[in-house]
Amino acid sequence: MIINWYGGSCFKIATPDFAVITDADSSASGGRLKGDLFVKTESDLEEAINNKEDHVILGPGEYEFQGVKVRGQKETEEKDKIITAYKIIFEDIKFGLIPMSSEMLSEEAADILSDVDILVVPGNEFGIKFTKRIGPKIVIPADGNQKKFATDFGQTVEPEEKLVIKKKDLEGMENTKVVILNK
Repeated sequence: MIINWYGGSCFKIATPDFAVITDADSSASGGRLKGDLFVKTESDLEEAINNKEDHVILGPGEYEFQGVKVRGQKETEEKDKIITAYKIIFEDIKFGLIPMSSEMLSEEAADILSDVDILVVPGNEFGIKFTKRIGPKIVIPADGNQKKFATDFGQTVEPEEKLVIKKKDLEGMENTKVVILNK
């Protein structure tokens, strides 16, 4: 599995045969990305209600598309938008995605994300606290002060172009590893 970051909360999580794109519209280059499944953490409420595309996930619920399982937990619903945290299970790796606008998460979302292997969080104090609370094997801070984030975990981290990971690489990891990706 290869994970690339395109800015904001736009990530591409890919294998040679399948790609999940998160929040493509949060990055200038995200709209040009090719993928099989698209997941959005912040959606226009009307768009989410009227979505008929099975390869586009815009809100809470349980989904399965070509063997990839997704569970979304609604965080907030404002007048015109819905904000959702997700757990995506792809090639036996559990990937958690927290909306970048989150300042806190519901207990339901925290429970869903409590066993993720890889977690994407905002690179702020909330992201640090939440990561320490659930202890994923790998955390990827998106935006914010990524260097400070790593320092809070006692790590000095150099940015990488991409994260290449297999399930066997995660086995035996006891401490959370901070990975910073270049845009």
